[in-house]
Amino acid sequence: MFLSEPRRTSYDINFSFFGFPVRVHPAFFILPLLLGKGMVSGMNMGVGLLLVAGIFFVSILIHELGHAIAFRYFGKPSRIVLYWMGGLAIPDRVSGGWMGKRAGSPLNSNQQIVVSLAGPVFGFLLAAALVGVVYLIGGQMVINDLNAIPLPQPILEGTVFADTQPMFVLLWGGIALNIILNVFNLVPIYPLDGGQVARQVMIQMDPQDGARNSIFLSIGAAVLIAVFCFSIKETFMAVFFGFMAYSNYQTLQRFSGPRW
Repeated sequence: MFLSEPRRTSYDINFSFFGFPVRVHPAFFILPLLLGKGMVSGMNMGVGLLLVAGIFFVSILIHELGHAIAFRYFGKPSRIVLYWMGGLAIPDRVSGGWMGKRAGSPLNSNQQIVVSLAGPVFGFLLAAALVGVVYLIGGQMVINDLNAIPLPQPILEGTVFADTQPMFVLLWGGIALNIILNVFNLVPIYPLDGGQVARQVMIQMDPQDGARNSIFLSIGAAVLIAVFCFSIKETFMAVFFGFMAYSNYQTLQRFSGPRW
């Protein structure tokens, strides 16, 4: 996902990854603390949460790397920011801000679609690589349909890691997170990647009202997913998508002007 950049703090972590500047806002670690407790049952809570934080960190970083590499392919230097809502891949600023003047010519609609899809593609590739690790160490994969959303789960019985809970959490958490994260990112809710794609496609189909119609689609999809998450007692996700619906509603009011 790529939007505006959160404010810098003195506690930010800065480094370079594949030639891209990366900044980690301290609030990034709120997300794994909120969502990670259910993944570490049977483990020391401190060690488990550190492991979950690492899974979130690598997964979201790889997702944003996909966006950044696509920007680079189209001649746009960019940087990556990880913050409390996940991550951003942001084209480098020149005069006028990143939404204004950029290095080189602006991306066309199809290029923006490629950039939006590159993040989920990298995330799914990471999940596939972790599945490959499971089979490489002699494990198996099964579909766990005990939860509201069936997900592949590694079985490590008969391997050298059969009694190693951290390895199970690492593999299962990495696979499940990258599937869930990138599937949800593809739903047509702006500013998620699927919402970015939907907006570009709808603008191509209807240059005059496509952007406005994409906001209606975003609101409807966000409300439906919020209700679904609430029905399966995923309160945090229900609140998150409810917030997305409200945010898009506010955008629609500004977009529509005096008619609203």
